[in-house]
Amino acid sequence: MTTTAPDASAYTFRNADQQGPNQLQILAEILDEHTTDMLVHAGIADGWHCLDVGPGRGTITTWMAQQVGPAGHVTALDLDPRHVIGGDTITIQQGDVRIVDLPDGHYDLIHTRLVLLHLAERLAVLDRLVTALKPGGVLVVSDWDATDRSMLVHAPTPQAAAAFDTFQDGLLAILETNGADVGWARRAPAAVRAAGMVDVETIVHNRLWPGGGAGNLLHVSNSYQLHDALLGAGLRVEELELLREAMQDPQTLAYCYWMFTTIGRRPKR
Repeated sequence: MTTTAPDASAYTFRNADQQGPNQLQILAEILDEHTTDMLVHAGIADGWHCLDVGPGRGTITTWMAQQVGPAGHVTALDLDPRHVIGGDTITIQQGDVRIVDLPDGHYDLIHTRLVLLHLAERLAVLDRLVTALKPGGVLVVSDWDATDRSMLVHAPTPQAAAAFDTFQDGLLAILETNGADVGWARRAPAAVRAAGMVDVETIVHNRLWPGGGAGNLLHVSNSYQLHDALLGAGLRVEELELLREAMQDPQTLAYCYWMFTTIGRRPKR
């Protein structure tokens, strides 16, 4: 049974949406190489017990299971884990990280990507995750910062550039209405330290994408999934169509959002 917290924040994107599988695949293409590098940096090892919060398509869950081997285990926790593939060392758990029971001091590593930025209760969730770590366990928190508005390097036309900016304004307004904090990622290191973690560090990742590349196709997918909400936020159909065309035009060059990955360890004592 899916559990949800009775408060204001809500996930803007839904795995059950028609665009869900496409969006999750695009996210994996953009982010998985960075994420696996960060998990290796965090020391993931054979025999570890791990929690993957918000696994999406489950690509990182599967990769983690390969790293921990038959002596380890990975739990994939998601409100809607329909796209995650299980296995002998993978448990798929449907639930809301804000309220689901998490065993105290159980996990060697907890990974969460593109989850906390969406939750108004992110600091309370952060405390819950720290408590669920073993002494010496590692927390890896990855979220996009969407405050940089210099993403677009080149657009086919001035009209396409204007449509991109208008789309970003509408998208961020929808996210914030649902409880997201699009600047949270930059403050995450201080929050992780305040939650009692030590050896806190943050690695920032980004790359430039041409039109038709995953970083730009993400905007296309998001524009379809949030089509009605974007119209409600004041965008016009013509602007959305222009955005979609531009994001698939090879002339377009744009950075994706900056990914901030913060890593910390629970003190051994």
